[in-house]
Amino acid sequence: MSNNQKPKKMSMTVQRRKDTRVPRVFQHKVADIRGGVSVKTAELGGDYLREGAVLSAPDNGICHVVKIAEVVAEVGASDTAIKVKKLHNFKVGDFVMTAEGALAYAITAIDESNKDYDTITVGTTLKAIAKGGFLIEAAAQSASNTSKLKYIPLSLAGTGKPIAKGQNVDTDAWLIGVTKGNPLPECVAKYLTGIINY
Repeated sequence: MSNNQKPKKMSMTVQRRKDTRVPRVFQHKVADIRGGVSVKTAELGGDYLREGAVLSAPDNGICHVVKIAEVVAEVGASDTAIKVKKLHNFKVGDFVMTAEGALAYAITAIDESNKDYDTITVGTTLKAIAKGGFLIEAAAQSASNTSKLKYIPLSLAGTGKPIAKGQNVDTDAWLIGVTKGNPLPECVAKYLTGIINY
């Protein structure tokens, strides 16, 4: 370098993410999709894809998350605010149901300020929900008990991964295995015939 040339400045990017205790659910992994899968993140809320997240079959090479949230406090028949476990990937505008063939309404707000749970608010009540029940992403609004899953489940994400906005996540996807304590409602679990969850 000549004396009159200035060295190029180097820039550094620092990414920050709040650490939350992330659940480990796999006990045994038996058979996966060879080469792993790429997961679409543009439709996900939050900043983490948890281990055991349910994935759809690839659509043009990209998998979708079958979003699920476990309810942590009883919900009354007229309540619209629902407390759920963190790491659920829902975002405002998603339609949610408690089971297939039930009511489904859009999320209007998500409060993440409590360190122990998130509060999801829906525009219209989904009726009573017991503690340990589920919110599941629905394909569309349903006011007449005709809701359906938005995506059909195929596999489970084998590794928890941070989500970077604007970038899809590559992960291992398991078709056969054993999990413990993974939140899997019946309408989702029935498609995951190779997964034993206890």
